[in-house]
Amino acid sequence: MRVGYSNIACLEAGDRLLLNDQHPYEIRRIGRYASFEELLGHEDPKAIAPDMEPDDLLTALRALYTAEKESLGVIALEISPLNRKINT
Repeated sequence: MRVGYSNIACLEAGDRLLLNDQHPYEIRRIGRYASFEELLGHEDPKAIAPDMEPDDLLTALRALYTAEKESLGVIALEISPLNRKINT
């Protein structure tokens, strides 16, 4: 889950990511939402924060992201690991 920064908003299913400069993933699905409330109405809270109670997730998201950042849109990325390196 990310907010719609320009580098995130342009992502599409099938794109590849290199997380922490070493872990290659492929984007399988993208959910685009106007707010955290909309996100939580459509996505499984345990997929976003497995160790957090769903009722606490909205509060935690608002603590991480300002209202200005939330207004950029909210993006849920479903990713799966790749077994090969991505050239950067």
